[in-house]
Amino acid sequence: TGGEGRIEDATAKHLLDSIGKKVYDKVHSEVDAYRDKLKGTLSKATYPKDKYPEGTTPKDPCELEYKYHTNVTSTEIDPCEHKKGKRLSEVHSSECDNRKIRDCDKKNNSVGACAPYRRLHVCDKNIQQIKTENITTHNLLLDVCLAAKFEGQSITGYHPQYEVQYPSSGSTMCTMLARSFADIG
Repeated sequence: TGGEGRIEDATAKHLLDSIGKKVYDKVHSEVDAYRDKLKGTLSKATYPKDKYPEGTTPKDPCELEYKYHTNVTSTEIDPCEHKKGKRLSEVHSSECDNRKIRDCDKKNNSVGACAPYRRLHVCDKNIQQIKTENITTHNLLLDVCLAAKFEGQSITGYHPQYEVQYPSSGSTMCTMLARSFADIG
């Protein structure tokens, strides 16, 4: 009697695996048809109102300049504009939790991992100004790269002040940048 249940379980599992594979393959092939429509390519960003509307975007996103490489508005927009003041929240402090993020001490697991203090503002002023009629996947990628570049520069500048104010946070520059870019995305 014990052997029969195993055969049925194996057959049912095989059937479900088989159905799952067919669904996965179908969805995967359908996604391929739209992948190019959703993919932004930085070099294909255009500036219709500019003297040189095409081919002026640098290959390296670190060389993007908010004064030239955007279609957001008729005036230049610094992604960090009006966000130069207090950027770190004292109210929303770092959070340490051993339920959501486990620490490396598997036996004790009493500390957990600490998330850095959240920023009050993200350098995304350029993205907030995008007009829907001007959105293309290429230009959206461009403006997200601009926001990320300036957010990274801003965090790098604030990090020493943050470390002095919150020395026990344990948040590294890498963690702060990763969380910030997750907020942008």
